[in-house]
Formats: sequence, structure tokens, C-alpha cells
Amino acid sequence: MSFQELNAQYLAYLAQYPLATKSVTSGILNGLNETISSAITNEYKESRILGLKIKHVFSSKLVKMIIYGSLISTPISHKMYGVINKIFKGPLTPKQKILQILTSLFTVTPTLSACFVAWIGLINNYQPKSFSICEIGRIYTVIKTSLQKGYLPVLRSSMVTSFLALVVAQKFVKPELWVVFFNLIFFVLGTYQNTKLKKLQKKQRLEKSE
Repeated sequence: MSFQELNAQYLAYLAQYPLATKSVTSGILNGLNETISSAITNEYKESRILGLKIKHVFSSKLVKMIIYGSLISTPISHKMYGVINKIFKGPLTPKQKILQILTSLFTVTPTLSACFVAWIGLINNYQPKSFSICEIGRIYTVIKTSLQKGYLPVLRSSMVTSFLALVVAQKFVKPELWVVFFNLIFFVLGTYQNTKLKKLQKKQRLEKSE
């Protein structure tokens, strides 16, 4: 099957099952994101199979990243972009296109950046100890610390990448290929951000242990 046929089939599923298709796509890409960033930061696990020690990147973090992509970030962005598209209906003037881009940059991008940093902080730095009210405090502390340390760098890179991607897409990418284009762009960005956060949090854990 050619790329054009695969793309046409993907877009057909997207039109018929928009949220489900986006969720599956995002889940797969986020899983790949976690796999690559874990390999880059040398976060390997060891399992013994048939008496042999085998290093791999399969872990609960991988599952949690798939959950994040399919059940958290995608529904949020789907709903937020839905509202934006309802506001900016029909053929848009150049000024309306700019306003649409700015609206997305100052609503969707900050929200998703905060969700991403908070989730990465939780899966890297939080291990549940018991089911008690104290756990809520621990979760809050982990999220707060993660946002303080990593939110602004992630937001800056997301803002720049989102703006450039929107400009390029409007000028050079066919509308029916926008979904594929943005999925690839944010997969690369997400992998970079995840790797950077892992390195930062790994450094913080080493400093704390010392």
C-alpha cells in the first residue's frame, strides 16, 4: 500500500472517528517518544530471560506515556481546538489567521505544556507509598517542583515550534496532510523535551542523594 493510500485511509478514519483516531496516533507516538528518550538518557531496565540478563526500555513509564498521549493530552487538545475552530469559522482573512494562531499559542500551547511537564514529573519522581491523604500532598509537591523547574523551558520551545509549524503548514502543506505533519512535528519536539526533562530530573536526583 502506497503512502497516499495509507494517508487517505488515515484521513478517512480521522473524519469518521476523530477523537479515537487522534488518541491512538498520539498514544503510539508518545510510546515511541518515551522509548527513544529512555535510550538516549540510558534509563535501561534489566530482565532475566532464560538465564540471560537483557537490557530494555520497557517499563511502567512507557505505559504511562501512552496513557498520557491517548487519554490526557489528546482529549484536551481536541476539545480546545474544537472551541477555537468554532470561533474562527469559514474562509479566514490574513488578520483572522494570525489571530487564530495567536489564540492557539496562548491557550492550547501553555495548557499542554503544563500537562506534559507535570506528567513527566510524576512518572519520573513519584512512587505511591500508601493510599492516604498524605499522598495528595506528595503529588502536589512533585507537580509544583516539576513546573517550577521545567515549565518555562518547555513552554518556550513549544511556543516557537508551534508558531513555525503553523506558518509552514499554512504556506507549504496541503490541508489534508496537516494532521500527519503536526503529529510528526510534535513527536520530534516531545521526544526532545522528554529527554531534556529526564536529564534535568536525573541530575536533581543525583544532587539530592549526595
